[in-house]
Amino acid sequence: MDTIAETIKFAGFGKKKAMAKQIQMFDDRLTEQGEALLAVCASVKGTKQLYVTDQRILLHEIKGIVSNDETSIPLSSISSINISNKLVYSKIEIVSTGNIAIIDDVPAHIALEIKSGIENLKIMTKNASAPSSKEGKDMYDIGDEIRELKDLLDDGILTQEEFDAKKKQLLGI
Repeated sequence: MDTIAETIKFAGFGKKKAMAKQIQMFDDRLTEQGEALLAVCASVKGTKQLYVTDQRILLHEIKGIVSNDETSIPLSSISSINISNKLVYSKIEIVSTGNIAIIDDVPAHIALEIKSGIENLKIMTKNASAPSSKEGKDMYDIGDEIRELKDLLDDGILTQEEFDAKKKQLLGI
């Protein structure tokens, strides 16, 4: 689902253009900062918007004509995303180390899409930063594997060449 189009659609009569302009403004700003805007949701009144990028979550609240509040939460610091439903609208609560971002009155189907999107982003980010299998193994594990290979060599299951090649691969040489 395209949460950006859905958010504009649910902005209501007379607010669709303003919501589209607000989202475009954020998209332009985020692009300049090297981030990609992935999803958006807004409260029914449109005074609060939640922007999901490939690096963080931004909660933007319009307080007045010239007054705005903005909370930025890096994806890596998010500990939980909670949704509570009230008929067709939901409340999204994003909890992180040191921050809580709450947005009320979001259409329920958009709230579920936002939650799913953030959880998938966190998994992708975690997998991208996970060490490779060689870096992740500690030396004790490698030593155990070499001992097992040596037993296979002694039993005649592996040749000396196979043993040496596998040992070099494990040691990264």
